Formats: sequence, C-alpha cells, structure tokens
Amino acid sequence: MEFKKIAAGSFYYVGKYRVVLAKALAVPFLLLVALDAVTFLGLDTATGYLVDFLSLFVNVIFAIIIHRIVLLGPNSVSAWRLIGWSKRETFFLLHLIGIGIALLPSILLGYVPVLGPLLALIFICWMLGRLSLVFPGIAIDKGVDFKISWELTKNHQLLMFLVVIVLPILIAIPFIAIIVALSLMLEVPQIMYVKSFIVAIVLVFEIAALSMTYQLITSKQYGNS
Repeated sequence: MEFKKIAAGSFYYVGKYRVVLAKALAVPFLLLVALDAVTFLGLDTATGYLVDFLSLFVNVIFAIIIHRIVLLGPNSVSAWRLIGWSKRETFFLLHLIGIGIALLPSILLGYVPVLGPLLALIFICWMLGRLSLVFPGIAIDKGVDFKISWELTKNHQLLMFLVVIVLPILIAIPFIAIIVALSLMLEVPQIMYVKSFIVAIVLVFEIAALSMTYQLITSKQYGNS
C-alpha cells in the first residue's frame, strides 16, 4: 500500500539525514521552543499575536528545510542554517495563509445543527489533503500552486487524507503518552510545557512524508522522479 511505503520512507529518510537535519534545523528549532516558552509568561493579546506571527515565519523556514533535504538531498541547504527569508519563503507563507482562508467555510458548517462539527471536520480534512502538495512543490522551486495541487491529488484523495491527517496523529500518540506518563510519574506538571518538542518531532516526519507523497504523485503524473 502506498501509505505504508510513504510512512516507512519518511522514517527512513529522517534517519538517513538525521545529522544534516539536526544541524540545519537547530536554529529554527530553538526559536520555536523559545517562542513556545514565551507563551507561558501571561502575554497581553497584542504580544500574543506577535509571538504567533513570528512562530508562523519560523515554521515556514522549518518546513522548507525539511522538504529540500528530503527531495533535493543533503547539499540543498547549508549546515547550521541561520534564519533567512527569500521569495520562496514568501510564496510558501502566502499559500499557507491561503489555505487558512480556504478553510473559513468550515466555520459556517460548524453552525449546522447536529452534524455541523462533523461536516466542518470532514471539510477541513478534505481541503488540507487536496491543497497540501503545494508546499513541497514551492519548497523546491517548482512553481506549484493550488490549482496544480488540486489536479495532482484528484486521484489520490484517500492517500492524501492518510498522509496529512492520520499519519501525524499516529506519530504524535506515543510521544504524548510518554510526556503524560513522565508528568504523572515525576509529579512535575511543567513537563507538559514541552509540547513544542512534540510538535517539532511530528512536523519533521510529517513534512518528510508529504515530500515523499509529492515525489510519488508527480512521478506518476509526469513520469519523473
């Protein structure tokens, strides 16, 4: 099954490029942890929005680094990469915002009596699956947009749902269980504050899987690897 191949492949590539990934992601990762820690300081609303905005920028860089290493190889990014910004990151960010706008109808669906929340969830999962291939394409400068992602995923909607929605949940479950168990055993509830570590780990594997999905689908569509 393609999903199993992609899931296994994501672990393979993360393991294979673990040293390169660790070096390239070190600065963005530390920034994400720091920004996450700041949120526990009781920020006012304006400062909270600023922190969220900065986190979004760092997450864009984080994702692009992983996509490029998995799809283009370890030499596609510099070691100990410092935070930088270019047209690539801007294009990536704009499409990330675009997905947020595309998901706005889910708010209206949520108000439908009885089935509203379920319909909203289905809509969100479907849209994320259909539009997410835009990101690995942008990361490697292929000029992919929402229209292309929509076409690429037309015959792979179940696969996209499994990769974009199910896989990150499956990866997160054991890490969450470990954190909760440690919190209870050590009686240190503050250990729950390390959620940024869990999110970062899940993101690495999920983005690697999305990269592999992009490679698989474009290879079928266009006959290239």
